[in-house]
Amino acid sequence: MKLLFVAYGGGHMRLLHQIAQKVINTTDFSVKIIALTTGYLDVKNFYNKEVLKRPFDYKDLFHEELEKIRSYGSQLLPENHNPVSGLEEEDSIFYLGMSFNDLVVEHGEEEAWKMYNEKKRHAFLPKRSMKKILEQESPDLLITTTSPKCELASLLASKELNIPSMQIIDLFGDNYPVPFADHIIVLNKRVKQKLESKVDNNSNIHAFGQPVFDYTVTQVEEIDREAVRNRLGISKTTPVILFSPSRYLIYGNNRSILKELDHNIVNEPVFKIFIELSKKYNFKLIVRPHPNDRADKFSKYISGNDFIKLYKNDDLSLYESISISDLVVAYNSTIMIESTLCGKIAFPHNYDPKEAYHWPELMSEPFIYSKDFKELKNNLDSVLNNLLINNISSPDISTF
Repeated sequence: MKLLFVAYGGGHMRLLHQIAQKVINTTDFSVKIIALTTGYLDVKNFYNKEVLKRPFDYKDLFHEELEKIRSYGSQLLPENHNPVSGLEEEDSIFYLGMSFNDLVVEHGEEEAWKMYNEKKRHAFLPKRSMKKILEQESPDLLITTTSPKCELASLLASKELNIPSMQIIDLFGDNYPVPFADHIIVLNKRVKQKLESKVDNNSNIHAFGQPVFDYTVTQVEEIDREAVRNRLGISKTTPVILFSPSRYLIYGNNRSILKELDHNIVNEPVFKIFIELSKKYNFKLIVRPHPNDRADKFSKYISGNDFIKLYKNDDLSLYESISISDLVVAYNSTIMIESTLCGKIAFPHNYDPKEAYHWPELMSEPFIYSKDFKELKNNLDSVLNNLLINNISSPDISTF
């Protein structure tokens, strides 16, 4: 039985990697992994070239369109390629160009640019290209997660090709579109119950858990927290805040992506909070951007503030970042859940109380949710004060 895994980087690839590793050495399955963007960097040391593929490896399927793909990709490269990520430019050019070319074929070039300028990469849905790749691979089962763009496109293509599919839901099932794979794997029974009234009758929902969370807890427990802090020049008593900024999106009521928000609208007020609190408390701030984000976007916030450090994954792994941290701040991210399960205090936040926050599970205990920046500052202030007098305990995750 041939399994085809398709995933982006970060939590998406780490999730599928846990499954692929379990089955790759069995005689019952053959495995192929299509790693999208930084997903390739996450797992390149675990698989050979026969197993692990990038979209660029399928370029021969697009020989008639290759010139257009490279042209579009080159135009989009400066805004979307992080030169220090470790990802080759040719990979980014092909991925961006392939995705944008599909947008042009479907909507025309003028409308494609309009859509891209509004939503950025979230305008991409390269079903036509992913269909070519799926036809080439001809798997018995497609396995992916909940990310849009190529992951969603591969699911849509699998339906057209009558390829059975499995979709692993990374969080709480509040996804757009509503999951529609033949088999949908969810975190727990509560998520299963939430989805049962939404999904098509042809989809089967299984509450099998989330393997990446268990793996994260195990990895963090194995980290020597004090040794990592010593390596970074952080004393064992200094509070550490981990900030995980993301690409901020405006969603419709159905969780469809309407547009991408200028990151400064959110990041600037959050960094202002950190800087103001640093005048009152002695703490260190570690910034860990999303794998697909450009680290240089944060330079202006870090410059002149010695308590703030930005680390690439090669210098400080996700598990080390969680291990040495006490508090974790993010708009929304799987890192909030992973950190909480590791005993850290997580601060999910909204940026505007007028905008709906679409992750209700992050709005109550064990998380400390903030509806706006003012509340985020007050919540951080209170917890930092309690940390200094040792009047704080790990969050209660017994009912989560």
